[in-house]
Amino acid sequence: MSKHLFNFCVCHDYVEQLEQTEKSLPEYVNSLGLDGIEHLVYTKEPPSPTYKESSVGAHLAYWPYWLGFWKNNKARLKREFKSAKARNDCYLGAMNKDEWLSVIQQNLIAAEAVKPEYMVWHVSEADVQETYTFDFQYSDRDVLEAAADVFNAVSMVIPSHVTVLFENLWWPGLRLTEPDMVKFFFERIQRKNVGIMLDTGHLMNTNPELRDEEEAADYVCRTVDNLGELAELIRGVHLSCSLSGGYQKSFVREYPKNVTFGEMYKHIVQIDQHQPFRTKAARRILEFVQPHYITHEMIYSTLTELEEKLEIQLSNC
Repeated sequence: MSKHLFNFCVCHDYVEQLEQTEKSLPEYVNSLGLDGIEHLVYTKEPPSPTYKESSVGAHLAYWPYWLGFWKNNKARLKREFKSAKARNDCYLGAMNKDEWLSVIQQNLIAAEAVKPEYMVWHVSEADVQETYTFDFQYSDRDVLEAAADVFNAVSMVIPSHVTVLFENLWWPGLRLTEPDMVKFFFERIQRKNVGIMLDTGHLMNTNPELRDEEEAADYVCRTVDNLGELAELIRGVHLSCSLSGGYQKSFVREYPKNVTFGEMYKHIVQIDQHQPFRTKAARRILEFVQPHYITHEMIYSTLTELEEKLEIQLSNC
């Protein structure tokens, strides 16, 4: 029996909105007909409140671009950061890769405080410029090799009973479209109790030719089937719809000068849309994959918006 969850954190004003419902988080989760939350833990300190009673999963901190820092690629660091302070702020005070490993360990310990059954670790790399140009400096293999090294260097602080699920993205890294690359990555991982968190929207973003949800379901199921025995590593699904091919084809592959954070964020969410499935394509994917965890991962500003999107997607699961 799959556990159905939604993404939640103590950031923004979600806690205040929850208080306005006059329900505890377990009561709110139950009112939605779900089993718990995937708790976003992006800090070095445990979140407050921890919501341990509802936190089935914990989503770890994610650095979209980190390989230049890891390799001390000074030319790339100069491109990515306007100052040393901006770089240090990005890596939560870390001055070098050893200090960054300490930051990651602190984040893992903070995530463990919510007592999750699993943790989610992104495996990807692309800086802001590359999200516009699609001209990537590092290959899938480069990212996978380094990501495995980073994980192996910090994984000893994760309790053995907690499953670590590596999430696919559409940037270089764990895309899931090349079985040989998936095999290469997991052969380098030195920890047991690991698997894959299949993000349907991220996988859809790897194919800008998809026109509708039926084609998307075909593509997701075909990609999973192509993994062969490696598909058994899929323990969870981040379920959302992202038919962003039209947008991906629409913009010029050039990096805009003086792009603001707001403009960059708008650009990213037009690629990675996190919309609910509106057809039974969602059910087709879930029946094919048979995941243990299903996180309905939506972008939402209010709990009312979340509820509306959940109602749409749950009716099609």
